[in-house]
Order: sequence, then structure tokens, then C-alpha cells
Amino acid sequence: MQGESREDLTPCNPMRGASSWYENIFDPFIRRCRDVILDEAGRENVTGLILGGSFSSCEGSIVILDGDTVFLSDIDLLLVVHSMETHAVLYAGRSRIGEACESILPGIRFEGRIDIGVMTAGELGAMSRSPGVFAMKERGVVLYGEDNILDALPSFSAGEIGEAEALKLLENRMASFLGCRTGVERPEGVALYRFLYEVSRVYTDIVTASLCAAGLYRPGYRARAGFLASSDASSVRSDLGESLVEDAMRWTAFKTDPNREPVWTRNDRAPHMWLEAAGDILAVRDRISGTYEDRRDGDRPGFKDLLRAWKKASMRPGLIARALSSGIKPEEHIREESVRLIRHAAEKGTHGDIGGAPGGYPHGRVSWEEAASRTYSEWRRLVTGREVERSE
Repeated sequence: MQGESREDLTPCNPMRGASSWYENIFDPFIRRCRDVILDEAGRENVTGLILGGSFSSCEGSIVILDGDTVFLSDIDLLLVVHSMETHAVLYAGRSRIGEACESILPGIRFEGRIDIGVMTAGELGAMSRSPGVFAMKERGVVLYGEDNILDALPSFSAGEIGEAEALKLLENRMASFLGCRTGVERPEGVALYRFLYEVSRVYTDIVTASLCAAGLYRPGYRARAGFLASSDASSVRSDLGESLVEDAMRWTAFKTDPNREPVWTRNDRAPHMWLEAAGDILAVRDRISGTYEDRRDGDRPGFKDLLRAWKKASMRPGLIARALSSGIKPEEHIREESVRLIRHAAEKGTHGDIGGAPGGYPHGRVSWEEAASRTYSEWRRLVTGREVERSE
């Protein structure tokens, strides 16, 4: 089944002179979604609502299959509230509210999700110097509240993002990528596009992380691809190698306008493609890690923060004391385990016993497949608040 390329998606800002697809479908939808969120939160409790991510620059991945629209990309929203009390209530319900927004468009399939982050206005200035925050400040779309709410986000240059955020980006992608490995050699229909989309995210994150580590980050997938092709990015291309650069450019094109033909030939097999992408992201992660001087000792979380974080993890109570002694939060623990699992897959394959994760979290001594499934499931639950559905 061949996906239809979107005919009318040109670079734009949603709700600001958008192309016809955004005008006719996305803009009315995101406005209704905004109203659902504000009604749930109570407008009197909300400072602002910001659209970030790929849809804020009209680069969200949409594919039309047999006339049906499928959202491949997540829709990233940041809800800014006045108080911690409101934050606590809405943060706990963010998954349910996102699903309510998805139900607004009957007949539209969401392979991505509506991801609602919740923060207080006072927390905005303390957000990390990450590529996502940089892009939101540059390209975020204010759906509710004063336009100057974006000024509350931290101001920093692309050169200040650095290697730590690059590594975090790649390791989170590894955790997510564990969830899309398939034993089906030739997936079809939506399953094929879902798989190809996840592979594309590996390569677009390789580009993003490489530019961040070099102090050369640019917001926007097309902008990064264009910059990578320029002479100004020659050092990054040299580090990646021309073959990997060509792959990254090809997958970026798919990410911004899904068309399977350039990335999926009659000779391709999904398990092999997955292993190849796993090896590529691991190699880039190891290269950046090899030059990174870890200076986090002064930034380690305190005991109360650690205890609060680990209480949210899916683990036996008896293991919490051991987890606390590690000095890291469960999200970092999951990232480290994801790197270990990706390394094993790339170097030894995905068969056999992988052994237990350190501290028995998020899995004990199980097969690689089971370890990958449990690690991905726990990462998804911690990051999105959503459990993995059976169909995944």
C-alpha cells in the first residue's frame, strides 16, 4: 500500500498563514483540542498553552493511506498553569486529556500521541538548555495566553546546548526504538509506515545530536538537513561519514513528508533495517560520549527528589533502597539500560539471555526480547504517562 504524499504542506506557522492542509484540518483540530484542555484545566488556572515540536513548524509527519489520514508524529503541547496544586491534578491526568483530544477527529488514526507537558509559570525559566527548548522559544506557537510567554523560556545560544543534551537525546531515542523492533520482515500498510517513521527518528536525532555536540544546532528538520549539506557543517559531516550523512538526509526527507519509495525497496527487511539503525545510533552515541567530560556531580538530585522519582517507578518496594543508592533517577537508569540493550543487539544480536538489569529494574534475568519490551514499556510510562497497548 503506497502512502500519498501531502500535496499542500509548505513551510509555515500553524494559525499564521498556513497551507491548505493546516488551514482545513490541523488548525480547527488544534483549536478544539485547546478548548478541551482549557475546559479541563479551568481557564482561570492557565497562564498559557504552547504548541511545540514538529507541528509548530509544519513538519509533522502525516500519511494518507487509502484516503485515511494517519498522524505519525506526536503533537507536543506545553500547558502552563498558575499553581502547583493545579499542576499536580493536570499532570496526573495528562494522558487522559490527550486521549480526549485525539477523539475529536473520528476516523483519524493517531500512531503518534498528543503529548501534554504541564509546568507552572515559575518553572519555565529553569527548563534545560536542550534542543527542544531552543526550538520552542524560536518556533513555538502560543495557542492560549500572551505571546510574550515564550520570553519566559531560558535564552541561550546553540553553542550552549552541548554534549550532555546530545547524549540524552540519543539515549532517549534508543529507549523508544526498543519498542518498534519487529520480527515481521515485510510489514504492510500502517504497520510499515509506523516502523519506517521510527527508523527516520533515529536518523533525524543523529543529525540533531551531532549538531548540538558541535555547537551548531538549528531548529527545524529541513533547516538542519540544509545546514548539514552546507560547507559550514563540514566538520560534522566528516565525523559522521558521507554514507551516514546520505542516510540521514534520505530519512529526514521521509520524516517531513512520508513517502516509502526512497527508503523501502523490495530487498529491504525490517529486522535487518532495525539492526542497522541501532548500530548507527550506538556508534554516534559512543563517539560523542568518548569526548564528553561528565560534570554532573554538583547537579545530582537530592534524596527527597530521588525518593519522589523512584516512587513513580514500576518496581518492587524492596528494591527502592538499592535504587536510591545509585544516585540517579529512574529515567536515567532506563536510558543506561537502553544503551546496554541496543549495544547487545548491534554487537551480538537479539537472541538469548541478556541477564538482569542493574538492581533488577526494569527487568530481571530474561531474554533480550523480553528485556527490550519491559524497558520500553517503563520508559513510555515514565515519559508519557501511558501504558503500552496490547497491539504494540
